[in-house]
This record gives sequence, structure tokens and C-alpha cells, in this order.
Amino acid sequence: MNSSSLSGFLSGFATAYFSLLAYQLLTRKEASRLQRVLGVIFVQWALFNLKDFLLTLNDYNSSNTWNIITLIDGLSLIGYTCLLYEVIAPKWASWRKVCLMLLGYIPFFVAYYLMPGTIVIRYYIVCLFLAGTAILLHWIVQARRYKRYIRDSFSNIDEIDISWLRVVSWFFVICQLIWVVTCIVRNPWIDCLYYLLSIILWQITLEHIMHHQPAVIDKQDLSPTPPIREYAFAQTLPETVEAEELFLNPTLSIKDLAQLIGTNRTYLSDYFVHVKQTSFYDYINGLRIEKKSVALLTEHPEYTMERIASESGFRSVSTFRRAFLKQKGVTPSEYRKQLKNN
Repeated sequence: MNSSSLSGFLSGFATAYFSLLAYQLLTRKEASRLQRVLGVIFVQWALFNLKDFLLTLNDYNSSNTWNIITLIDGLSLIGYTCLLYEVIAPKWASWRKVCLMLLGYIPFFVAYYLMPGTIVIRYYIVCLFLAGTAILLHWIVQARRYKRYIRDSFSNIDEIDISWLRVVSWFFVICQLIWVVTCIVRNPWIDCLYYLLSIILWQITLEHIMHHQPAVIDKQDLSPTPPIREYAFAQTLPETVEAEELFLNPTLSIKDLAQLIGTNRTYLSDYFVHVKQTSFYDYINGLRIEKKSVALLTEHPEYTMERIASESGFRSVSTFRRAFLKQKGVTPSEYRKQLKNN
């Protein structure tokens, strides 16, 4: 099989792959909004790959055809943008925003219609590169802010953590760089690499999104507030949390705790940051380990790590292990071995 045949096969396979996943996501009864957004993006990618597949069947090789393909493929930036922002800002993606982004493409399509040539395509690629870089940099800043928010607001972040997006975003960058290369160097082998990496990228993204739950964010919580010097709840906070063992509630949020001690989320978050010098997430996990996990490891050597994690208020063993290592400097298994040796 030569490179052109392989490229045609992979574009056909990618068409079927994205079409099937789009159908499954868009017809799934319990699909989340994020999953439906991904389903629409998969429709876009199915159409892109179908276009490539049909071109390989008809063997179009004119420069004008390739230039039009480049103009169309550049629309993929819209899908990337919608997905990245939808993860950190639920309900961000909308048809209105898609239409607004499309407006930025119209001048290039019109310019190429009036003056068909490579000069328009070169400017187009440069502008896409600059726009993609700007979007990514802005998104990184917002993603860090979002990660800070969830660590300051939730005691368990397994399903809302977005650390996986760091790997995905790098995949996006690599795929887009390869796409730029394919626009400059028409080589079927590079096309094959692009198809393969795209499928891998979206499969990884799909697996994470199927388990991802968006955090409910109050925009007022993201607004900066001046430091609070005195906190009326400072004395009652540890008593309430420890006496009632609130830390054992795996779904405990900072808003829930604020209501119980008679304050609001903003003041309580400010207290953790400026007085306790920690996050709500680390504070609650520290109590889970000190008040429950250590006792269970000491008194019940027959308990599995899954049971200890569950009874300590953790939703997963992996989160329990990371929190324990951060708190004690050793993993729960290593801590248990130390107990046996002593």
C-alpha cells in the first residue's frame, strides 16, 4: 500500500470513526452538555475527513483545490476553542459564539474569491497561528484560575479536575503544527500522521469527558475581594468540622460549610488562603487523613485501601493516595509497612 492509498484509507476510517462517535453522543439520553458539544465537534471532523476521503477517490491535485481545502480546514480552530472553554466555563459554547468566530473567516474567503493565490493562504495560515496562540494563552490563564477555584471550593475534585487538559492541549498544539506543515508540504505521509494523531487525540479527550462533571461556578465567587482581618467563625470552624465529622462527607463543598458556620463562601475562602495558608481541598483532605485514615490503618490492618479511602471520605483510592503522600510524605501502603515494622 503506497502513501496515497494509506492516506485515503485513514481519511475514510477517520470519517467513520467521528461519525459513529457523533451519533452516539448526540443520541445518548443522559449525555451532558459538554458531551453534546463534543458530539457537534465530531460532526465537524467527520465532514472534514469525508471531504479528504472524496478528494483521494477523485485524485484532485490542483493548487486551487488544495487552497480551498486549507481554507475549510482552518475552521477546526472553532471546534478546539469551543471545547477548551466549555470545560472551564460550562455553557460557554453557543451557536452565537460560533457565528461570531465565523465572521473572522469571511474576509479570507472573500479575499481568495477575488484574488485566488497562495499569498492569501499564507496570510490565512499566519493569522490562524496567531489567533490559536492567543486563544491558548488566554485559556491557560483562565484554566489556572478555574483550577484554583475548584481546589478552594470542593473537597473532592476527581470528576471536575481538569489536569488531563494539559496533555490534551499539547496534543492540540502538535496536531495544529502538523496541519500547518501539511498546508506547506503536500506529502501523503504527513497526512497519515495527522489522521492518526487526530484520532488518538480525540479518543483521549472522549474518555476524559465521559467521566467529567462540570463544576457549578458562581461568577461572584471569582471576583476579587479585599483581605479580611478578623473572622468571627475562626473559633467555631474547627469545632464544627471535627465534632460533626463533616470532613467525611465526600461531596462537602466550601459553600455548604459556609452556610453551616454562618458566613459566606468568599470570606471562608479568604480565611483558608490568608490564615490557614492552604486550600479548602487540602484542609479537608488533611482532616480526613489525620482524623480517620491514620486510625483505620493502625487499628484495622485487614482493611483494604479501597475501604479505608471510602470510610475516610475519599471517592477514589488514587485521590486518597495522593493526599496521604502529600500529608505524610509516604503512601498509605508504605505507612502500613512502617507500622508493621515498629
